[in-house]
Amino acid sequence: MKKLLILTAVAALVISGVAWAAPSSKPQRVMSLNLCTDQLVLQLLPRERITSVSYLSQSWEHSYLTADALGVRINFGTSEEVLKEQPDLVLAGSASTPTVRALLKRVGVPLVEVPAAESFAEIRTVTRQVARAVGEEEMGEILLAQMDATLDQLGASSPRQRIVVAAWDGAGSIPAKGTLFDEILTVAGAHNIAADISTTLIYGRYASVDLEQLVALKPDILAYGSSRIGRMDLSNEKLQHRVIRKLYRGREITYPETLYGCGLPQSATAAAELRRTILDVMKRAP
Repeated sequence: MKKLLILTAVAALVISGVAWAAPSSKPQRVMSLNLCTDQLVLQLLPRERITSVSYLSQSWEHSYLTADALGVRINFGTSEEVLKEQPDLVLAGSASTPTVRALLKRVGVPLVEVPAAESFAEIRTVTRQVARAVGEEEMGEILLAQMDATLDQLGASSPRQRIVVAAWDGAGSIPAKGTLFDEILTVAGAHNIAADISTTLIYGRYASVDLEQLVALKPDILAYGSSRIGRMDLSNEKLQHRVIRKLYRGREITYPETLYGCGLPQSATAAAELRRTILDVMKRAP
């Protein structure tokens, strides 16, 4: 059935008679199928050069630039939408929409596959990749210069004390070393407790930690993603466990997951904000 759908989509693109030429140095009709490329495109291009961005870009839970995406057409990452919009260039994540990406390559649609960025070095690479693809390298460098200025400021004023943070979700997992959260936390000047745990990673990105292990590890601060707060499920009940309330009252923080989902130049801003929050909590902690 899946093969039939792919062949049908290929036939539709071929029969349509649309011929995609190689994009110019500044493609005028850019389509983004991925949340992370959405947020770069929205910063690099004027709206009139964006045919559409992914539907996630208009969700406050996922996108840092929700307001910027309002009024821009959205897509759901389908080949039919690419056919309808006839963009000069399509941007997609290297691990998302595999069937659509394969189809676009097959019929010659100009496509740039952008990997996820989990470090500031990778953010530089990805930002330049997208900026070069859309013909806005100067704007890309401006965004990176702002990022590097913030990183330089953070590097020149690291906290003197060792502050251990656990980004515990109540369900038994914390972001591991090598994740974007870990990179932002490290630049903020704190230590990710996941580095102290020897365990098999979940999905290659999370370390498994139950309530008893968490208490034994004694992190200085517990960090919760903003979407966890107020959620009515069993994991949220653990966040309100009497042991957690007793040990960590006044030493709990939240962080905006929208800034931790995609590696962007603004990830440096997230690190600066995280440092301010952590230092403020440590100053007031009992």
